[in-house]
Amino acid sequence: MSRLEHFSERLNTLVRHTSGMLTAGISVLVFLEVLFRYVLDQPLDWSEEMSTFAFAWMCLLGASVGLRYDEHPRLDIFFSRFPESAQKIARIIINFAIIFMLVVLLVYGYKLTVMMKMQRTAALGYSVSFVYAVLPISALIMLVHIIVQTIALFRRTPDKD
Repeated sequence: MSRLEHFSERLNTLVRHTSGMLTAGISVLVFLEVLFRYVLDQPLDWSEEMSTFAFAWMCLLGASVGLRYDEHPRLDIFFSRFPESAQKIARIIINFAIIFMLVVLLVYGYKLTVMMKMQRTAALGYSVSFVYAVLPISALIMLVHIIVQTIALFRRTPDKD
């Protein structure tokens, strides 16, 4: 296993645990919001905002986990009809398209994060850049994973058709 593959796996483990903690945190926040709003009649001002932000982080970090395990959507029914060498070429082209989109997300996500640093959230008063930071962070994580997959595709030799 190369250093990049090892780094990708360790990074994925960290992201999986972080996503799990975010999921648990969202569950607790929503439970508390319902409890305080409907049972105690004292709604929490900040819980809905915090759970929304945690959900955004969980989704984009979770997308990187899905990409690491090669679970992103693609047309398997269509590509499975091709010979393996054509499937490999198609996967490489798709991976380069994903890399391009992730670089765009990384660059413009970073610009958006910096641009929003002075804006504050309504209930918590946090910088909105905290929320937008998930865009370049998740794009960078996904770039690591897709580069590892693309290198592995180049190294793999297709079976004889």
